[in-house]
Amino acid sequence: MAKVFLTNATGYIGKAVAKAALAKGHEVTALARSTESVEKLEANGVKAFRGDIKQPENYIDAVRQADIVIHTAATNDADFGKFDTLTVDSIIDALKGTSTTFIYTSGTWVLGDTGDAIVDEQTAYAPLPIVGWRVDNEKKVIAAAQHGIKSVVIRPVIVYGDNAGIIHNLFQQAEKSGRVNYIGNGENHWSLVHIDDLADLYLLAIEKAQPGSLYNASTEYITAKEIAEHIAKATGNAQAKSQTIGEARQTLSIFADAFALNQKVESVKAKTELGWQPKAPKFAQDIAKTKSLTAGRI
Repeated sequence: MAKVFLTNATGYIGKAVAKAALAKGHEVTALARSTESVEKLEANGVKAFRGDIKQPENYIDAVRQADIVIHTAATNDADFGKFDTLTVDSIIDALKGTSTTFIYTSGTWVLGDTGDAIVDEQTAYAPLPIVGWRVDNEKKVIAAAQHGIKSVVIRPVIVYGDNAGIIHNLFQQAEKSGRVNYIGNGENHWSLVHIDDLADLYLLAIEKAQPGSLYNASTEYITAKEIAEHIAKATGNAQAKSQTIGEARQTLSIFADAFALNQKVESVKAKTELGWQPKAPKFAQDIAKTKSLTAGRI
């Protein structure tokens, strides 16, 4: 049994990773900013450490006491990049020379629009401005292997499953508005991964990854139009409709350009180096059952 410290275990990815780590018999502690978060963590068998991601000096001792540190937290505000960088720098400084595992959660938006090319971990950076800071943070985490840290970067694509995240938000909006928007002709591809498969990848990285490794987390890619159509069909009363990038920017702001990206992301390294074998239902199968799962809860 190892001691795992998570910077967030109530959010979408962190909660799934905590659940998977507990199932493996690990002792899991997570940062909690509020009494509500403490209660949620403890109800799920996670030990709560009261603190704020914006103040690493208050939780860094908990980092030093862990065997495995996993950063999944986000401030979800305009200062996300600032505090993400602060967190990465603080954790690396605290863990130098310890051989502790440190997993950093990034994302494939650092690759920008990759067109029809099938991309992997060797693809050059071309980040959207909203995630530009992640390039330096990825590089720092990978380089931390030179300082005795078992450092790993995991890049999830768009995550689905378990009634949370971007896909579930689109489903909820479709329920309310009767439409699911895609941008332009919708022929741009979204790469996808199920939350359960993603959590499994984190656990495999803990067990098998070499220091300084980077893994994409993707299991399939389909067009934005097809995604919208599947969601519309699952609601039973919505339609998939095109909108211009200008219209999308009015409602989605800076995220419109992310939704317009064309990305076909593969996870060859995760499968060959770690033996990752995704088992969760593909997107079309998973979204088809969403209506019955969310009935009465939306």
